[in-house]
Amino acid sequence: MRFVLFLTNMFKKLLFAILVTCIFSCKPDKVEIETPDAQSLQKDVKPTMVSIAMAQYRPFEFLINSSGTIASGNELKITFQGSGYLEKLSIKNGQMVKKGQVIGQLANDQEEFALEKAKVNLDDAQVKYDDAALTYGDDITDVQAKNLEIRNGLTSARINLREAEMNLKNTVVVSPISGIIAELEEKQGNSVSAGSKLAAIYEPKNLTLSAKVLESDFKHIKLGQRAEIYTLAFRDKIFEAYVSEINPKVDDNGMVELKLQLKETTGLLPGMKANAVIRVPQSTNIIVPHKALVIKSGKQVVFTFEDGMAKWKYVTVGLRNGVDIEILEGLNDGDQVIVSDNLLQIGHEARVAIATDLNSNN
Repeated sequence: MRFVLFLTNMFKKLLFAILVTCIFSCKPDKVEIETPDAQSLQKDVKPTMVSIAMAQYRPFEFLINSSGTIASGNELKITFQGSGYLEKLSIKNGQMVKKGQVIGQLANDQEEFALEKAKVNLDDAQVKYDDAALTYGDDITDVQAKNLEIRNGLTSARINLREAEMNLKNTVVVSPISGIIAELEEKQGNSVSAGSKLAAIYEPKNLTLSAKVLESDFKHIKLGQRAEIYTLAFRDKIFEAYVSEINPKVDDNGMVELKLQLKETTGLLPGMKANAVIRVPQSTNIIVPHKALVIKSGKQVVFTFEDGMAKWKYVTVGLRNGVDIEILEGLNDGDQVIVSDNLLQIGHEARVAIATDLNSNN
């Protein structure tokens, strides 16, 4: 009996030992997790390509936009002074002519004959006057001489001669100014009447843009202010101009008309439609492109480019004109500010590279 109890106890101890061994042998090994080096990971991240601009300390310019039509500052209508058959025409549209140049000729046989006749009549009247004046000798007074001229037809003959000369001169069409011919309405061989239009002529280097601005913007406008002109014909070119004239009257639509004198006119034509941006200087401060400003955590921020990293700067903003923003606090003159991919793609101290630099390295 004792022997059986002994075997039972030994068996229990053996089972306990086996169970303990199994429990400890099945315990999983401890896994060590390596903490990554943040700086090493940052170096492995490819920098975001960005575009930059320079913060500049300069006058902020309030921009006034307008549109209008280009016209010549000196454009004239060439009209016929006489009537008749257009015998010669030596111009065409787009031709450059000089002041006083003969550009047309009416048939003038009758005018030339009338001039010859007027000269003969004047000579005849002069002879009659001289004969009548002999009776007075050297003592003839001015009043007596005047009466003799009238009675012998000398005064009328002189007037008739002047009229014949004018009629002949009016058969010749000359250019009133140096310029380019446009709107040619007649051709050689046509019958024309006095006062009818032959063509227009304008000075190609004297072009202005007639534009209108809002009454509320008028207070900012002054003579001589700089303007930029954009045309449909030359979309990629900016023409410089300045305010040369201000009409001191507000029209029924609350607009004030301006004349903007173009400094360069190559390729431009009267009648072209154009847009104008008038630059009105305001206070002097740090100026950056409007694309540089973003909102982060409800605050106004500008990212600067420093040593290959984006650094955000809290700024105080002043005036805006749709192109530039006035920065009152937060930036310095010469800071490189990021103007692309700054809304969602980058954060503070993110690795960035200037797009032009990356392109040049590839």
